[in-house]
Amino acid sequence: KENKNMYAAVGLHPIHVYDEEFKQEDYLKLIATGKVVAMGETGFDYYHIQESLNKGAKSVEEVIKKQEKIFKEHIKLAEDNDLALIVHGRNSQDGRNAYQDIYRVLKETKLERKVVHCFGGNLEEAKQMVAIGCSLGFTGIVTFDKTGVLEQIVKWIPEDRMLIETDAPYLAPVPYRGKRNEPAYVEHVAEKIAEIRAKTKEEIIDIANNNAIKLFKL
Repeated sequence: KENKNMYAAVGLHPIHVYDEEFKQEDYLKLIATGKVVAMGETGFDYYHIQESLNKGAKSVEEVIKKQEKIFKEHIKLAEDNDLALIVHGRNSQDGRNAYQDIYRVLKETKLERKVVHCFGGNLEEAKQMVAIGCSLGFTGIVTFDKTGVLEQIVKWIPEDRMLIETDAPYLAPVPYRGKRNEPAYVEHVAEKIAEIRAKTKEEIIDIANNNAIKLFKL
């Protein structure tokens, strides 16, 4: 039985660009079902580049070039079909910055509805993303981040650009740290953000819910 309250995002994650071909016709068939509200997640992942090299990529530069090509194909499908875009970014351990490349690509697009999910950049990068119309998604990391960076961003971010998410089955928030994450645990993300922004949990849930409805045209 169809669940009228469930929708889909479809895409080829950047860590899998050497696992399968991005076939536009396959995604168009999915979009035609009427249940797809976003393309993604897509973007740049520099943390797992070695895995792509193990799958046959000849160089780091080749991996990044292929990730960018497929990222832009996601953007084109989102633009052509009035869909939102869910963007993934992860820096490498040696300092290669995925967020600067995301910004470079996105600032050249006219796509209005886009979110950088599980945001892991710094405050300046957050400001860059919001300036070009991105929303930012916050996960369980905000409940155990010891750097203070996410707290800075959560305090600063405009209310209409803030989303909360689980990234399940990963990144379970306190008090479930180290366990399999579940969608219901997003409540604890809302609680922490409410604490940081001096609001009630219910207010944060309402804000995030309304932002999600607008982003995905639900």
